[in-house]
Amino acid sequence: MSSKEENIQKLKELAKLEEDYGVKLDKEVRGYGWGNEVLQQLIDSIAIDSTKHAGLYKACAYILEGKSLSITDIQYEQLQKSLVEHIKIEEEMLKMVDTMILKIKDPRIRMMLNHIRDDEYRHHTLLKNINKMVIKKELLLEEDVWNMLFRDALTHGHAPPGPYELPESGQPYDPK
Repeated sequence: MSSKEENIQKLKELAKLEEDYGVKLDKEVRGYGWGNEVLQQLIDSIAIDSTKHAGLYKACAYILEGKSLSITDIQYEQLQKSLVEHIKIEEEMLKMVDTMILKIKDPRIRMMLNHIRDDEYRHHTLLKNINKMVIKKELLLEEDVWNMLFRDALTHGHAPPGPYELPESGQPYDPK
């Protein structure tokens, strides 16, 4: 097995481990019936992070496998609009958590708020990078498809005119 194939396999294994761990952790804590909301929320957060990690491992494996990141121009416009909105939301979340960190003096809460802030910063950075690099680098626009089909084709997009088109001579096309 090549190094690339080994890496793909390892990434998929890590994704599965993270998924299984998140599910196991969530089930076990719920099964204890502790009734402690603070502990429940903390453990739930770790379980959710495991699911997030699994998704990131899968994305890495897909990239190594050569799966395309190409999308159409319409999909790109919709995605970019959404990404821009979410980038702004992440910026606002960063501002809000920074404000809370300054106001709260309890070290336990400050530790959790700093962890949230770190996550928000990473989310913000990842969304900006997706918007700037990954999508644009691999973007396949509808225009590109049409160019590949017609401009770049052997006939350079020139086919005999159809029955309802006039050739350059101005005379109706006679297919006979």
